[in-house]
Amino acid sequence: MDERDIENHPDLMDPDWQRHAVKEAWTEHRRNQRRGRTTRRLGIWVVVLVVVVAAGIAIYRWGKATSDHYAGGGEPLTTATTTPPSDLPDFARVDLTRPFDNTPAQNWAENITGLVMPPATKVGTFSAEQVKSAQDQVKQAIVESSLDLDVLQQHKFEKYVGLLAPDARADARANPTHYLTPIADGNHLLPVPPRLNGTASVRPGDEGELIVHVTYLVAYAFDPGSHQVYGPGDMEPYVRTDADYILRSGPHWKKSSYGLWLGPSNLYFTESACKASDQGQIAPVFSEPNFNPTSLTPEPGRFDPNQPMPTGDNCH
Repeated sequence: MDERDIENHPDLMDPDWQRHAVKEAWTEHRRNQRRGRTTRRLGIWVVVLVVVVAAGIAIYRWGKATSDHYAGGGEPLTTATTTPPSDLPDFARVDLTRPFDNTPAQNWAENITGLVMPPATKVGTFSAEQVKSAQDQVKQAIVESSLDLDVLQQHKFEKYVGLLAPDARADARANPTHYLTPIADGNHLLPVPPRLNGTASVRPGDEGELIVHVTYLVAYAFDPGSHQVYGPGDMEPYVRTDADYILRSGPHWKKSSYGLWLGPSNLYFTESACKASDQGQIAPVFSEPNFNPTSLTPEPGRFDPNQPMPTGDNCH
């Protein structure tokens, strides 16, 4: 092929390859943001930069990949591995039937089975049976707050509210996103169960209180529909929750306060649409066309509940 006619090379003319090249340019821009550069509103100069870098990438890749391209070869962009990555890849093909492959959630269990509870033993004045009952109540509260599609997708919050002590229900009805993380309207999960990774511990609280502390991460896989996605980060938000659930009983409390209460809690969103997460809701990045992540130093706790809770998220 005449080098002067390189702009007509099949690799450069292929729409999939063009999208690939442009994505890599955007990826580099987003990676620089995460390394600490100041985030700015994207303007025309960034668009020009993307086009120039994309062309450079395409020409460079042409020189390396032409023989594989015409031989029908070439390695896949990602391959499933036994050891999951510690971060979401910036660019990777996603199998919508196995969307968590090659992500930090690759080996996590589905739904509530991913939460590890300690053996139920006597804690303070609470018997082993009472501890086991408290643990079961907390697990059900996590199911309703973070996993049940009726609650998340259909916003049937009463399924969660009904698990709380009678005196706790009014506030939960008035402020549901303080207690659970619903899916923002217009977004739908793939028919694949969310993945969960987390642990719990139990300790006595004030008189008549048993505290179950939970720290867990949930990974959601959203149906992109007709939206273009370039990797799992575009469609798979992660939500970390650290919370105390408190079981109250005994003469120190009135009967209407008996039962489960949500104590101090914190949320952290990774690769989540900012407008939704600002409202305590979940939505994928592809639902927000102008998504522009804040510059952050990556913290291990984004994907590991055994690490300290991160101090910011991709929006702040």
